Amino acid sequence: MYPKLQGAQQRAHAVHSAGPAAVVVAALMVACSSADSQRVEGSTRSPTVAQLAAQPVLPTNVAYRTDPPAAAGRVSGSIAFDGPTPSDSVIHPQTDVDVCGQTLVDPSVDHRGPLLANAVVWLDGVATGKPMPVARRYDITSEGCRLVPRVQAAIAGGTLDVRNSDQATTRTRFVQSGSRTVLAAVLETEAGTVVPSRKVLATPGLVEVGCDTHPWARAWILVFNQPYFTTTNANGAFSIDSVPPGRYRVTVWHERFGTQSDSVTVVAGQNAVVDMTFKGLGTSP
Repeated sequence: MYPKLQGAQQRAHAVHSAGPAAVVVAALMVACSSADSQRVEGSTRSPTVAQLAAQPVLPTNVAYRTDPPAAAGRVSGSIAFDGPTPSDSVIHPQTDVDVCGQTLVDPSVDHRGPLLANAVVWLDGVATGKPMPVARRYDITSEGCRLVPRVQAAIAGGTLDVRNSDQATTRTRFVQSGSRTVLAAVLETEAGTVVPSRKVLATPGLVEVGCDTHPWARAWILVFNQPYFTTTNANGAFSIDSVPPGRYRVTVWHERFGTQSDSVTVVAGQNAVVDMTFKGLGTSP
C-alpha cells in the first residue's frame, strides 16, 4: 500500500456571471451579499471547496474500447481513516431562514467508526473491458439548503438534471477543478424546477459544485471516460466487477482527505482485496 495524501489547494477566486433578467440579478446580489456574511460556529469552520478538494490524480485519459474479457476478476475492499474525526461545522443561515432553518450541521466526513462513505474509487490504466453503463442520466438536488448527493461519480457525456426542491431561489454553479472553468450556472427560482445540462459532464475530471445563494452548500462530481469506478457505501466498502486480468493502480478520492493509491493484480475468477486507510489528518483543515 502506498498512501499519497495531497495537500489542500489555495482558495479559488469566485467567478461571477450575469443572470437572465435584471430583476433576478438584483435579487441574487442581495441574497449573495447576505449569504457571504453567514456565521459558522464550532471548533472548526468548514473549508472552502477548493481547500477541501485536493486535485485528484485523475485516471489516464486514454480512449476506452468495449471488449468484454472471456474471464474476469473483481476488486473489492474498504476505505477507512486513522486518527481524530474532523469536526463538523454549525451554520447559522441569514438567508432563507424559513426554508433552511436557524441551524444547519455541515458534516465533513460521513463514516461508520473509521470506515468512510462517499469515497470515489477507480482503476487506472483500463483501456478495454466491460460495456459502458447504459444509464447516463444523473441528478443533483437543492434540498434543505444542501446539495444532494454530496458526492457522486458519473460517465463523461451524460446528462445532469439540476433540481430544486426548496421554496427558495438557488443558483447552482459547476466549476472544473484545476482550471477553475465555470461549466454551468443554473438559476432556479421555485421548488419543482428541473434544468438538464450536458455541459457539466462533458469531459472527465473533478467538478466542484456550489450554490451562490447558500454558500455553505457544496458537492462534488468525479467524471470518468471508462466504467471501472464506484463510490464506497455507508460501511466504507466498494466492489468493481468484470475487471480484465492484469495489474492496475487503484485510486481513492475523498473530499476531506484527498487522494491516495495502491496497486493490485487481478486474476481471472478471483477477488482481489484492497483496503486503504487515510492517515495524518486531525480536526483542523
